[in-house]
Amino acid sequence: MDDFFNNILRGLGTYRFGIFLVLGLGIVIYIRRFLIGLQEWQKSVFGLERSIAQRKLVGATSGLTLMILMIIGEFLIVTIVTPRLTVDGSAGVPVVEPLQTPTALAAGENTPEAVPTATVGQESLVSECTEGVVEITSPANGEIVSGTVELIGSVNIENFGSYKYEFSPTGSVSWTTIAANNTLKLDENLGYWYTSNLTPGIYLLQLVPLDNTGVARAPCIISVEVVPEE
Repeated sequence: MDDFFNNILRGLGTYRFGIFLVLGLGIVIYIRRFLIGLQEWQKSVFGLERSIAQRKLVGATSGLTLMILMIIGEFLIVTIVTPRLTVDGSAGVPVVEPLQTPTALAAGENTPEAVPTATVGQESLVSECTEGVVEITSPANGEIVSGTVELIGSVNIENFGSYKYEFSPTGSVSWTTIAANNTLKLDENLGYWYTSNLTPGIYLLQLVPLDNTGVARAPCIISVEVVPEE
């Protein structure tokens, strides 16, 4: 149930622009209805006419209030709730069914958490990005990103078990796991990276495949620049 609500909250954050657009149109519609109802109420003479016009005013006011509350709620979800899902490591980590092939995400094993790993030098990193096997196609290496970043790429290794994606500041590298999944991917959505709370700068982003015994294979590593969201 927690995963279900986390996915809903993450969806509300991901599609925030469309949601704000729909709610904005709703506000315009209800303002128009309110103004029409107000004009009818002012022009009405008989009791029945005034009663009908008053009901229209009440309905438009209720709808307008609801739209405003929904916009406030969506704003709070985007600015407060959604970023915490990634920081707490509570979103994007799947649960593996008991009858599936054992993976690194199976119950009782080490599920990735948003905890930094040991610090290593950037010069010691090994990256193997192979088209259609292990690669990050979006964002591109060196791209400027902000806000919610959709990661697109491929994880299609032999004896596949799962994958995780992580980020680290440059220089002294200390990886922080963002999320993980146990579904094969071929140039499609890998997950999301919420950067709003990060200090602007250059970051490394790596995609790590794991086989069905939980052993990590060579990762694909790219560099991106995080800037404040406008």
